[in-house]
Amino acid sequence: MRAGVRYTSLVVMRVPRGLGWCLFASALILCAVPAWAGVADYEIEVELDPATHRLNATEKIRWTNPTDTPTAEIYFHLYLNAFASSQTTFMREVGGQSLRNLVDGSVDWGSTRIDHLTTGEGVDLLPVMEFVRPDDGDPDDYTVVRVPLPEEIQPGSSVELEIHFEAQLPSIIARTGHIDDFHLVGQWFPKIAVFEGADGWNSHQFHASSEFFADFGSYRVAMTIPEDWVLGATGVEVRNTPVDGGRRTVVHRAERVHDFAWCAAPPDLMEVVEADFEPGRDVPPAWLAKARSRLGLSAAELELPPMTIRLLVPVVQHRLVPRMVRAARLSVAWFGLHYGVFPYPQLTIVSPPRGAEEAGGMEYPTFITTGADRLDEYVPFSWSSDIEVVTVHEFGHQYFQGMLASNEFEEAWLDEGLTSYAEISCMSDIIDDRLIPEIRSYPQWGSQRLALRYSAVPLQIAGNAWDYRNRWMYFLASYGKTAVVMRTAEGLIGSDAMARGLRAYFQRYAFQHPTGGDLVATLSETAGYDLRGFFDQAIYSDAIPDWGVLEVRHRRPAEAEGFTWDGSGWQPEEYSGAPDDDAAPDDESWQVEVVLVRRGDFVGPVEVELTWDDGSTERRQWDGSERWVRWRFDEQRKLEQVVVDPDGVWALETLRADNYWRESPARTDPPLWWVREILGLMDRLFLRFS
Repeated sequence: MRAGVRYTSLVVMRVPRGLGWCLFASALILCAVPAWAGVADYEIEVELDPATHRLNATEKIRWTNPTDTPTAEIYFHLYLNAFASSQTTFMREVGGQSLRNLVDGSVDWGSTRIDHLTTGEGVDLLPVMEFVRPDDGDPDDYTVVRVPLPEEIQPGSSVELEIHFEAQLPSIIARTGHIDDFHLVGQWFPKIAVFEGADGWNSHQFHASSEFFADFGSYRVAMTIPEDWVLGATGVEVRNTPVDGGRRTVVHRAERVHDFAWCAAPPDLMEVVEADFEPGRDVPPAWLAKARSRLGLSAAELELPPMTIRLLVPVVQHRLVPRMVRAARLSVAWFGLHYGVFPYPQLTIVSPPRGAEEAGGMEYPTFITTGADRLDEYVPFSWSSDIEVVTVHEFGHQYFQGMLASNEFEEAWLDEGLTSYAEISCMSDIIDDRLIPEIRSYPQWGSQRLALRYSAVPLQIAGNAWDYRNRWMYFLASYGKTAVVMRTAEGLIGSDAMARGLRAYFQRYAFQHPTGGDLVATLSETAGYDLRGFFDQAIYSDAIPDWGVLEVRHRRPAEAEGFTWDGSGWQPEEYSGAPDDDAAPDDESWQVEVVLVRRGDFVGPVEVELTWDDGSTERRQWDGSERWVRWRFDEQRKLEQVVVDPDGVWALETLRADNYWRESPARTDPPLWWVREILGLMDRLFLRFS
């Protein structure tokens, strides 16, 4: 039996030595939380039946109105009902295809049924509860319920509700469910939506291309499972009590979180490994020095607290544990240095077993799922960065979603896009500093830019998660394109300004549901100039940046023709013939003309590098406001090369073949017009099959 194994080659402890420091740091951070934090507090008691994969639970909720508008109703999400039939909104949008959603005729369907709902005073609300479909009116969708209340809840006042519900876990699908005895229990309880005052309740249905939006609160969850099973959950364990029938009840508490997930499995399938994060050992000195320089902060201001890292890992993946722990420690170090302290005492990581891949790659507060395979122990699979990438990405969500809780229904890019940008930035530092020598290749920004290059149609990022043409477009917009937008913004304002801006954004809006406007305003403030024009085009339109060198010409100065004015009258000039551009004149005078073109509809400044035949270079900036611009030079030299955006600042520009001009291209270089024709043909072929 390997349940609860202590990985002795690591510093292992159930409660880290610095827990008091960590809780103190948490208190300091949470003191800045606005008065409405703790909007929805939950106490849940749930029992898992491992044979039927059913949950039987009671739930007590205290909801406090955080706005200045009274409400006489309350809305709940019942997310598991998305898997109740093939006709729900979620399943219709899946459409028989599969990205994260593996659906076939052998699956168990999932559902939630509320059979008791009263106020704390005992008023029965079940008869007035009704299902609503605010997004599409699908009569077979039961993921949102509306409950009229007996009296209005005034601003700052609270209502207490008591619920009994039963839930059937589906076969593993979209972040939740079971396979055999492995249970990943996510989005499993009736969960209050977000009240936005005069705008009403933000309570969207569960769509195939959306995640979640909820208020912060405290959770106390008692989970009853078979006595010898292992368990991991949001928060920290505060009690573990045997009960009758070969079971035990494990109680977890979590503060200032907006969700609660857990995992349970038998010990012959999954093992528990406890490790820690110790900043003196686990923060790379080069990272600390770089953060101090970029952020202008002292080492004391960047100090991170110790914490516990708890892993639930398939027994067959035991040899991969050191690599998983190393990835987790580097993630905690990088995000802590760049954005601020992770204010919770414990992080739980679940690596799902084979067959449960649909449970991997997901984030919940203080609880993430990753992914690995036992083949990752062996060359060439061990050369892959998959373990690190998914760990960095999902831990990044503890910041960009976990502690910010932006609206993933309506602004998914604030969550997935910023996390993708941070993930690539973190992984680039890991690779550049050779901190994980096993990794032999990592594409950095290449894969995102390539996917964007072959998007079938221009793509706007902003929008509801379910309104894209298909789920691939949702992923491309919310993840890849947003990451490339942020990379471009970094190039325009500088790496230091971007690092300071994102840290300020996190520090300012932690626990406050920030919007895209808040991000843009913060970055503008840090950069020292208004970035709205850039983000209006990059996020809120489908504009495409595309610059090019249209023409470069060299001419010999021609002798004057016609008449000249000598002060008293017009005198004829003697004509000596047209100049020979190939002749070798007594001097080296040239009239040089450069014509640049903006083929795309994205307007912005771009730098142009001119290289002369004497080896000198100069850089000029074109504001790009016009469709084309002509530059003229009278020189004693010729141009050798012209490059638009020589530093690749505009990562969003994926058509770059015409950004380059050379006077004497190498014989192996294809003519630029051929490059453009070939790329155009590839575009047409891709469009045909997309």
